Amino acid sequence: MKFTVYQINLSDTQYENRDLRELSLDTIMDPTPEAIQKAFSLYEKVAEIETKDFEGVFEVGNLGPKTKLGESITRFLPMHSVSVGDVVVREDGVTKFVAPYGFTAVNI
Repeated sequence: MKFTVYQINLSDTQYENRDLRELSLDTIMDPTPEAIQKAFSLYEKVAEIETKDFEGVFEVGNLGPKTKLGESITRFLPMHSVSVGDVVVREDGVTKFVAPYGFTAVNI
């Protein structure tokens, strides 16, 4: 199954903007569906990951794909490891963000 990963990677200029910086930090420090929705315009599509489920996205995004399981990652932009606040969209449209423990559904 294919999953699309979205992350916030603020430029230096964006980071200097206090409002944008606070929006970004809210997705990490207090990740709620509302915080993710509010900041979604800052997210960029950084990768597509082929794996079995959302937990697999976390593993591939941190440890790399296991080719024997048919996992793969295609990067479109520089990305950091998959972590709290990142948004993941499954190919059928189900959208979740990485929470401190597991994943939480969000409507984008």
